[in-house]
Amino acid sequence: MTHGPGALRYLVADGWNLDEDTSPRWRQVLPQIVVAVWLPLCFAFASLNQSLLPEKYFADSKNLEGLALTATGPSVDSFITTAWIYRALGGLEYPVVTYLVTVALFFVLVFRCASWTDISRFSLIETALFCFCGIEAAIYLAQYSKESLVVLVVLAFVVMPRSVWGDILFMVIACGYALMIRDYWFLIVVAYAAFRLLLRSGKPYRIPVFLIIAMLCMAFGTAVVLGVNLNSFREVVSQTNSLYAQTAIIDYIPVAGPLGGALNALCTLVLLVVPIPLAVTGSPVYLAFAGVMALLWITLLTVVRRGMRNGWFVFDVRLARAVSLLLAMVTVLAVFEPDYGSYIKHLTPVLPLFFFVLRARRTHHTGNELDRLERQS
Repeated sequence: MTHGPGALRYLVADGWNLDEDTSPRWRQVLPQIVVAVWLPLCFAFASLNQSLLPEKYFADSKNLEGLALTATGPSVDSFITTAWIYRALGGLEYPVVTYLVTVALFFVLVFRCASWTDISRFSLIETALFCFCGIEAAIYLAQYSKESLVVLVVLAFVVMPRSVWGDILFMVIACGYALMIRDYWFLIVVAYAAFRLLLRSGKPYRIPVFLIIAMLCMAFGTAVVLGVNLNSFREVVSQTNSLYAQTAIIDYIPVAGPLGGALNALCTLVLLVVPIPLAVTGSPVYLAFAGVMALLWITLLTVVRRGMRNGWFVFDVRLARAVSLLLAMVTVLAVFEPDYGSYIKHLTPVLPLFFFVLRARRTHHTGNELDRLERQS
């Protein structure tokens, strides 16, 4: 029977994430083998997705392809602007090449968030996340899509210098995207800046307090300035988007006025983190997605709680930025998303940021546990 620190390191290993000194060699290379096999399969699926998936997945793509024939410049219509960008970049002549290049850029983003060396240390959860990212990219990015531009924004985000100027430059780029394509990204930028500051405070309770205050401010702000309820943004999109009717996001709290809007937005936020309505649709695909997303978000919240108490976000800039953008995204999407299908699609470009979260859980958590166990041994 094995005793001592080596055995302790083996016992606390997470999934496939085993210590290099004690784990069999094949366990160390297994995640890399999975990635090496899965990667070409994703590209193959991406090149054939339109013949394998229902047409509803490509409605926006067909719309953009049609608009690109006459788009001559930026427009107040974000679809026309996106179509013009594709046309200006020459993305219409060879559609399949354009799709595969977009997927390739997404995997460049993935490998910026998780290097090949780091993949050898992947836990089972991290390996599953890589496979999940590949499937999502093959479905939602291997087509003409606004999300292709978000991939470029997030790729710029992860290569920014770790100084405050990196944050500022990212926010400028994101505001440019908001100005041309999706104006709710202005709110994402504001929320990102707020979370960057909150994560450094070391007081986890400030996160839910901020979320409550932010939803109330948005609810009363839209009522006073625009004369509409906060949930009206979602309702307008829902009226013109019947593609994901099965997964439509509804209001569960029957309270009228701005207070009701804020409460329903907070309820939606919780149900985006733990997608119970998606899990009970009866679809195995939606059930799998709901399980993966719940696992990722709960892990993130755990890392937020522990990281704020232990100062991780003060020293680990990449982790702090990734968590801030993920929290900003889900907060704003809780107001604007009409259905879970759109939620899946819009979240795809930022999924690789979860690798920073899972790595923090693996390295910080395992390290703390090892120190404690070895002191006791």
